[in-house]
Amino acid sequence: MRTILRKKSFVAVLFSNRSATHNETGSVKNQCRWLKGLKHQNRLCVKRKGLAQLLQETRKLTIESCKYQFQYEQWPCSAVKKFFKKVYRETAFMYSLVTSAFMYLVARGCAEGKLANCKCASHGKSENASKWQWGGCGDNTKFAKTFTNKFFQLKRKGDKPRNILKYNSDVGIQVVVENEERKCKCHGLSGACTMKICWKRLRPFEVIARELRNRYHNAIQVESDNNVHFLEKEDTNQKLVYLENSPNFCPFTAGRRCKNTDNCATLCCGRGFSSSIHTVKETCKCRWRNESLYQVTCQQCDKDETVYTCQ
Repeated sequence: MRTILRKKSFVAVLFSNRSATHNETGSVKNQCRWLKGLKHQNRLCVKRKGLAQLLQETRKLTIESCKYQFQYEQWPCSAVKKFFKKVYRETAFMYSLVTSAFMYLVARGCAEGKLANCKCASHGKSENASKWQWGGCGDNTKFAKTFTNKFFQLKRKGDKPRNILKYNSDVGIQVVVENEERKCKCHGLSGACTMKICWKRLRPFEVIARELRNRYHNAIQVESDNNVHFLEKEDTNQKLVYLENSPNFCPFTAGRRCKNTDNCATLCCGRGFSSSIHTVKETCKCRWRNESLYQVTCQQCDKDETVYTCQ
């Protein structure tokens, strides 16, 4: 049986029920108390101003994103203890998601002044200074990557399962890096774009979470961390990797809502489903109230919606 060491991990603590009841107000020590037992992360949480709040945001963003991405899948993003005793496909996803959410919020936090001792992204020389120039306050992805490696201690080597989990965390970091883009704003008299100022910005986190979900579905099973070292050298499009086959989630899908008949066929595991008609409100009959000010008025209309539920 391949088991992970009993040492706690930040990811396991973040997904635990205990972390949901941690203090969000009061002294920094109280806000970081949920990290008790994680000496390294707790020390950083207390020491760096603004990190305690970003960690609270990391937990919220991670759990909400996970549940949203898997709302119509057999695994409903439920974290149970056994996911952190073995390396399942779901374990790999949770490690990559938490790491990417933390890095994303640190990069944004630097730009927004939420985290001490970091600032807006620095820019190199503009590629075409006659058409656009670097400026503004960009997300500091470079600092965020370095700080994420430090917070999760990803450079330390461990046993086989931990090396594989660190590899999955690295996948989360890489996906964040790949979703950095250039945003620009025109400046000039009377709407003329005589000067374009550009800065670095990360795409919405939903894009990152969706990419990680795709990698979850394309994850590959490995026998050892030697396979991971091979992937690091040979595979530029890093895949999530896992050691153990996932448990059967079918017994827990009864009563779950599915999206449509095709989705129900998979989610309900062949047990069938029921359907009912519900009346919901939706925005309709929108029209311009003041076109020059881009003001729109809309009404709320009733709409019949079919709700499918697994038996």
